[in-house]
Amino acid sequence: MVTGKRMKAEDRKRLILDAAIVEYGSGGLHETSTEAIAERAGVSQPYLFRLFGTKQDLIIAAIHQHTDTLRGLFARAVAERGELSPLDAMGEEYARILAEDPNSLRCQLHTWAAAGDPAIGPVARSTYLEILDDIRRLSGASDEEITDFMAHGMLMTVAAALDIPDLACSIPTSSIGTTTPPSPSPQDD
Repeated sequence: MVTGKRMKAEDRKRLILDAAIVEYGSGGLHETSTEAIAERAGVSQPYLFRLFGTKQDLIIAAIHQHTDTLRGLFARAVAERGELSPLDAMGEEYARILAEDPNSLRCQLHTWAAAGDPAIGPVARSTYLEILDDIRRLSGASDEEITDFMAHGMLMTVAAALDIPDLACSIPTSSIGTTTPPSPSPQDD
């Protein structure tokens, strides 16, 4: 993304983190190269290291940015929910994100998969708990409803990551915030 105007440092940093999310979502911790991130962001590798120090620090910053973005989208969905319950509003927002950019949510899967890494593990746990705390606070839902919501979200994430859209789409977002399963279809009898 080269323009005739000089980009502000904060905007360039955001661009690099966005590029890191794309690359990390595609390849995970060990397959993601700083060269690919720098190329995608349109910056030099030395500049990338000047900003973030190490690849690990860059990936951690990208994980935090991704989490902050998701948290913001959930908060906005609840604030603008209209007649929907808070959980349903967050569920519909999550389904929209999965449909529009499943790769960004692969970042979550890669982060959880890398939780055994001494540097990534604490970040994986803290960002997961931040999301969980937000869902609890924004929804006011019971522990059982939140567990159901998180389980549905995980199934949707895995289905999207595996590129099984029929499975991801077969979970009605209106059932995400409820504790009762959807009615069985006639063919289930």
